[in-house]
Amino acid sequence: MTKAEEKDKNYEFYINADLSEYAGKWIAIVDAKVVASGDRADEVYNEAKKRYPDRIIAIDKVPTDDVLVL
Repeated sequence: MTKAEEKDKNYEFYINADLSEYAGKWIAIVDAKVVASGDRADEVYNEAKKRYPDRIIAIDKVPTDDVLVL
């Protein structure tokens, strides 16, 4: 799988998955699955990087229900 395909797979997962259990938290996604979560992006990234040093890691903050994106 190319890096672009890996990024696309992680993005599709983020857009389509029910991530409500992570509302308000930072998550790290590798291979279309959440591999780390927490309150600080740097800690979440570092934890994921330790476990998956050679993989593309997507970091995103899961919005809460009260977030409105225009």
